[in-house]
Amino acid sequence: MAILKSSKIYKDIDLSFATHPQNKDVLKKVDINAIRQSIKNLLFTRFGERLFQPEIGSGIYNLLFEPLDNISANALKKAVTTVIQNYEPRAKIEQVDVLPDYDTNSYEVTIFFRVVGIAQTTSLSLTLERLR
Repeated sequence: MAILKSSKIYKDIDLSFATHPQNKDVLKKVDINAIRQSIKNLLFTRFGERLFQPEIGSGIYNLLFEPLDNISANALKKAVTTVIQNYEPRAKIEQVDVLPDYDTNSYEVTIFFRVVGIAQTTSLSLTLERLR
């Protein structure tokens, strides 16, 4: 008797809404790419932006208008960690690095995480800068 190993596969639609060339259906993101897309969505969502779910979001937009220093970088790191831990149960954070870039007035954010059900550690790198 063979023992089957259960494997979770995470699927989300591709938010670029690109279509498959043959069947004209919307493309999908799977596994690690689906989690990356979800984390980006959570980070770039402001509090109160989602109808009927005003508590979902992060305060990173407000932190980008604070002085560019290590104190703001630590607050940004905490905001990123908190929103992922609270609203993305499929990702387990291992490390978050936030480095201020004084030349471009931005932050380089790198998130190292594991996807539940997948053994390898993956990363997501973002450049956060304020827009006027």
